[in-house]
Amino acid sequence: MDFDSSHLVLAVVAVVIITLIRTLIRAGKEINSSDKFPTSKNRQNSKKDDENSL
Repeated sequence: MDFDSSHLVLAVVAVVIITLIRTLIRAGKEINSSDKFPTSKNRQNSKKDDENSL
């Protein structure tokens, strides 16, 4: 099998795409685990706390 420059470009593109997908998955997990974006359960608890403080 011949290994020419088009195979090299294809291999590099594949590695870049895999790296981007892994980064997006890790970033998504990091965002979901942060407190900046509370889940609906936390939101309901904070609403109850706000109502109790009135």
